[in-house]
Amino acid sequence: MSTKRKQRQSLRWPEVLGRLVYGLLGALSSMLCIMGYYPLVPAFYAGCCFDQRKNYLLYIGLFTGMGFCMPVGAMVKYLFVLLVTGIAIHFYRWANRRCSGVTAGLISGLATAAMNCSGAVFYAMDRKEFVLGISEGVCVFGAAVLFHYVSQMSYELGQTILQSPKDDDQGQQQTALDEAQGRIHAFAEAVDGLSVAFAAMGSRSEFSGHESVTVLEQEITGKLCGACDACAVCWNDKTDLSAKIRRMLQAVVAHNPKEEILDQNYMEECPRYPGMVEEAIWAFSRMELNEAWYRRLQENRMVIAGQLDAMADALQDWNRDKKNVDAKSKLLLARVGFEALERGLVAENVHIYEDDHGRRSISAMVSSKWGGGIPSKNYRKALERATGLALRLQKDARAILTQDAVPITAYEDTCYYALSGVAAEAKDGASMNGDNFSLFTSENGRYHICLSDGMGSGPAASKESDMVVDLMEKFMEAGFPRDTAIHIMNSAMVLKGENDTYSTLDFAVVDLYTGELELTKIGAAASFIRHRQEVRYIPGGSLPTGAEATKVDEPVCTRLTNGDFLVMVTDGVLEYLHVKNPEEKLSEMISEIKTENAGVLARQLMERVMLFTGGHALDDMTIVVTGIWEK
Repeated sequence: MSTKRKQRQSLRWPEVLGRLVYGLLGALSSMLCIMGYYPLVPAFYAGCCFDQRKNYLLYIGLFTGMGFCMPVGAMVKYLFVLLVTGIAIHFYRWANRRCSGVTAGLISGLATAAMNCSGAVFYAMDRKEFVLGISEGVCVFGAAVLFHYVSQMSYELGQTILQSPKDDDQGQQQTALDEAQGRIHAFAEAVDGLSVAFAAMGSRSEFSGHESVTVLEQEITGKLCGACDACAVCWNDKTDLSAKIRRMLQAVVAHNPKEEILDQNYMEECPRYPGMVEEAIWAFSRMELNEAWYRRLQENRMVIAGQLDAMADALQDWNRDKKNVDAKSKLLLARVGFEALERGLVAENVHIYEDDHGRRSISAMVSSKWGGGIPSKNYRKALERATGLALRLQKDARAILTQDAVPITAYEDTCYYALSGVAAEAKDGASMNGDNFSLFTSENGRYHICLSDGMGSGPAASKESDMVVDLMEKFMEAGFPRDTAIHIMNSAMVLKGENDTYSTLDFAVVDLYTGELELTKIGAAASFIRHRQEVRYIPGGSLPTGAEATKVDEPVCTRLTNGDFLVMVTDGVLEYLHVKNPEEKLSEMISEIKTENAGVLARQLMERVMLFTGGHALDDMTIVVTGIWEK
């Protein structure tokens, strides 16, 4: 049995029951007479009719009640009011692709009032009749809005309750989701175990000088002395000969020149002493080469272990996904559907999620109810009215919604927004700037500033720094945690190890909900924070990316407030100021520039730095200024 057929069967009886209720209420609305007026008839029709498709029972109930309860004159009047109201509502909906309950109520109220007061064209109406006619129009308007809200909210709430996770399809989907999360958890544990195995694989300490001499002595005596005919004579005084050989080997291990070791002639009585020195130097060189290769192998193993460990952390983080709160948000789900329909939209498969910080996101399949194109901002406004929260749509949300349903996710809006400005100068004579930067905001409301300075200048340096920036951007957009992304990127640069070229990394993450700043520096220059007119600087990092796999400094954490600026620079900006304390001098320059524009601050700061260099760029220079403001 297909999914659609099962859904139709599961909703068949509630739909039939709903239509019967609408028909019964339509008949009952004709029974209330107030001073010869029947305001509930046009009000109920306007509030319920245009939202119900092919609900013939509603019309049957209305007309039957009117036939039994109204005099002929009143019945003719209200049939005409219903006709005008229906035509006007459908024309408005055709022209605007939407019709809210307020609009429908207003149309019905105006039609009723106009019908009541139309007699003034043919005869003089007294003041009482005129007031009663207008009053009925006002009552119709209010009742129509109320009927519309109650009927639509009841419908949406019923749909929400019926589409519970206990349904077969959704139960199967939940089971599949649980199985997938279980597999991810098991895979993460396996990867974590593999990282531990790589880290422990073949680990041993390096040879000390004493151990190296012992190993060399065993190899030299076994290879040379064992093959010598005078071995028994020489080793008659074993202790004395062994001590002489060890002194010679200690000189070899100390990297003393070969000529010096031969001149010392540690074993005067040995005729094969020069050959023994040659063999010892060659054996020790081979031992050093093996140790170098072994250290490189261990470094690579540690790099791979670090990458696997970071991957395991990322998998565990993904496994701890946002929590679905549909079960306790039934009324909110109904309000979302109601407010979307008020703007001519249909929101289906609506789900509400909550992250670890209690921030909500809403995902749904959204389409236009009556065709045409409706701006997606109308859907955002519907969500904001339903939830009472300021929201933002996902970055790639479709701008115009049609009858083809598309998935849209809305997130709680941030408290701050960030704007950045950049000023850059390439080194004199270089074809391009070796620095690269990236500025982007992720869906979780975090603003990322990534600045990298490649070693040297020109295309080669630009290629290196661009790789660092590109890797960080891709990792963060893929949802990796910051620490995981930095460790994987750093270890990737270690494995690359091409011509011992390295790049710095200056990586800042600003939480636009709280203003919290996390600044990670790997070989980068100092950064500066301007709070009003006070400027403080954060010292630079130690080693550049790729220099050491496991060496990543802890991030500097602080908080930015409204109007604060973060100034990040490459080392070329500070190195050629030719002052004793370049960080303090740059802090002074930043505080002297009176502007609230990030781009202007970056340009004017670069101009002042160039004054200290005589207008020449002696190295690649880049300044990235980021300001945050409250929304």
